[in-house]
Amino acid sequence: MDEGSSHYNTPGAMKVNGDFRVDIAQLAFTQIIQRHEPLRTVFVNGDTGPSQVIRENFQFTINETDLRTLNRDAQQQAIEVAITQDAQQAFDLSNDLMLRVSYLSISDDEGVMLFNMHHIASDGWSIGVMVAEFVKLYRSNLEGQPSPLTPLAIQYVDYAYWQRNWLHGKVLNRQLNYWKKQLSNLPQVHSLPLDFERPTYQTFNGAKHGFKLDISILKQLKSIALENHATLFMLVHAAFSLLLSRYSNNTDIVIGTPVANRIKKELEPLIGFFVNTLVLRTDCSGNPGFLSFLEKIK
Repeated sequence: MDEGSSHYNTPGAMKVNGDFRVDIAQLAFTQIIQRHEPLRTVFVNGDTGPSQVIRENFQFTINETDLRTLNRDAQQQAIEVAITQDAQQAFDLSNDLMLRVSYLSISDDEGVMLFNMHHIASDGWSIGVMVAEFVKLYRSNLEGQPSPLTPLAIQYVDYAYWQRNWLHGKVLNRQLNYWKKQLSNLPQVHSLPLDFERPTYQTFNGAKHGFKLDISILKQLKSIALENHATLFMLVHAAFSLLLSRYSNNTDIVIGTPVANRIKKELEPLIGFFVNTLVLRTDCSGNPGFLSFLEKIK
């Protein structure tokens, strides 16, 4: 729908030290693409709308850039430019593999490997799967050993087929009725005070704010959660909901959170788009004590 916009890129970078073999890495990534169908699936428009085509034949190449002749400052600048350009380069969903990799040589035994997957074929969990498989395959290829990976029992297409056939009729109606009740009269916007007016057009400009908690505070939070048979996530969500409630002077607090959504064991080793956003709606009315509020959150 967004024609491969870079908003849906999932880029990453790894610092590499040692005698890194790009040809061995290229073979490892080729095996990963062959192993996981979503990475070699393209999307084409037909008479009945878009459809998926799993490519049986493909060519994968790691793009190499030699920065060894530059001084350290120039290298760092070139690395930052390369990371930004790769993160912003859109995928052609009708032609490209859904994974691309680049390697920046800093010295004979030092470099940076950039990788990027499109969100249509991947999620945060998938990145962990890919990195873990790459490490194993790189080592086995380097040693001339066969792949140590267990063959996949199913592919993403099997999950999609199962979900489409499961989620209809009574099951679909039950799910829809539940969420219609949960989300009835949902506030359209939050009431938090803002520094500026909302723009007419969404820009996607954003920022991160990082902060640290002292280890003693973390231990106390974990202890409170344990004593109340709750998770640390539940505890922090309860505190965050109350904070938003106080700042917004509103008791109906709505927060979205991503969930891995891999509800079957067979889905855990797959690269694919499983992640979903779950709506957590909290009633902060009645000025409850925190522990009773935590019980409601749980």
